[in-house]
Amino acid sequence: MKIYLFRHGQTVYNADGERFCGTSDVGLTALGWQQARRAARLIRGVRPAAIVHSGLRRSRETAVAIRESLPGAEDCPLVAHPGFREVGFGAWEGLTRAEVNRLYPDLYAEWLVRPEGAAIPGGDNLDERQQEAVDAFLDVVSRYSGGDLVIVAHNTLNRLLILGLMGIEARHYRRIVQENACLNILEYSEEEGVRLHALNRVPVVDE
Repeated sequence: MKIYLFRHGQTVYNADGERFCGTSDVGLTALGWQQARRAARLIRGVRPAAIVHSGLRRSRETAVAIRESLPGAEDCPLVAHPGFREVGFGAWEGLTRAEVNRLYPDLYAEWLVRPEGAAIPGGDNLDERQQEAVDAFLDVVSRYSGGDLVIVAHNTLNRLLILGLMGIEARHYRRIVQENACLNILEYSEEEGVRLHALNRVPVVDE
């Protein structure tokens, strides 16, 4: 089966100095909705068994935009799965990197070098979230094994998930780039596991 893994479209936090968003429940900007609709063109012809989102507003809105823009997908169920929610950044959420560096200079420096070991107040552990993301992936592919899937998740979560499915530790997640409304294509079978077909694909405006 094929899994079409998207990152959500642009939010105000993305547009305003790349603020840490985490589990903060913000929605898409007007541009974010456009990006999501445009991203659906990358999978035209696909008839997914379900469109799975994290339950957070920006993920759900992107899933809605993809379904509305995908011919023949009007009746495709939208399914919320909390295992795909973004990694929580606790006290850092809503702050820009410059603000975090000013308020938490030592912890921020540690996070840049060892993100898996930096204990952000109220934040998630990267290794634990990576395992939860992999478990969520295995859950939905088993539930919808009769067809292909669309999953709409988040920047850090997507990177952790892709690495986890490849057997790579969470601490390396910054080696993967996930732009707003990008598409990653995975192929899964119980016999062979996961194969990666495409990474961080973003449609051009007129595609």
